Amino acid sequence: MPLIRDSESLDIPENVTLSIVGRVVTVKGPRGTLTHDLRHTQQNFRVEAKGRRFVVTRFFGGGIEKSCIQTALSLVKNMINGVTLGFRVKMRFAYSHFPINVTIDGNVVEIRNFLGEKRVRRQEIPKTVKVTRTDNAKVKDELVLEGNNLNEVTQAAACIHQQCLVKKKDIRKFLDGIYVQSKGFAQEEE
Repeated sequence: MPLIRDSESLDIPENVTLSIVGRVVTVKGPRGTLTHDLRHTQQNFRVEAKGRRFVVTRFFGGGIEKSCIQTALSLVKNMINGVTLGFRVKMRFAYSHFPINVTIDGNVVEIRNFLGEKRVRRQEIPKTVKVTRTDNAKVKDELVLEGNNLNEVTQAAACIHQQCLVKKKDIRKFLDGIYVQSKGFAQEEE
């Protein structure tokens, strides 16, 4: 049986401002601005308590509609974390014989010599994501992706990983590729 009214809330930190115009949520913080369109959801959004609490409300919703409330809150919480701390994904190269050679040219990552192939794999990275190679003296064969938008950072990491999938070979034996080592915040929490 549907509930007449169901709502959840999220506290907004002091250094973040959140605004809603027609179910388009905009979050501004010290690291920049993020915008997310939630017009496809049938929920009410509002900012209460002098701009310090974000509230999502759903009227006459069943179980699936209630779960969409938490999804909207998680999206906004990730946006708040993005504009305050940012996101970082570290990737490592794994190879047994042929060393993988990765070069970064602007927002394009080029992967060469994967399994000894001559083909150059190119992956374009969004401009909002910063890609760097870690110095080999510190950590060998590491790629670091940083940005404010969690979706763009993790999608770029997934696309790089998919460029190096082993085809037509036994994947239990051929473990070569570029794998996600760790995910976290770009700045550590105080």
